Amino acid sequence: MKHRMDKTLRFWVDAAYEHIKREHRKLTKRQLVAHVLRKYEQRGDAMRCLNSQGEIVWKASPRFLSMLADAERDAEDDLDDF
Repeated sequence: MKHRMDKTLRFWVDAAYEHIKREHRKLTKRQLVAHVLRKYEQRGDAMRCLNSQGEIVWKASPRFLSMLADAERDAEDDLDDF
């Protein structure tokens, strides 16, 4: 089963995968990605839904998108201070 994700979530899952793959050498990439998606879902950063073909897809949650937008605004404000 392929993990279908929106672009934002895929970026963050790939980053997390790169970070944890050294710690879990026995797990396959598919298993690690599934692990990351479950963790993101548990903490409210990702959500599962069905696409128009009835397939499960993963999306960044509104809460996660809001948190990212806040972080981007903070970074832009910090750059404006220089």
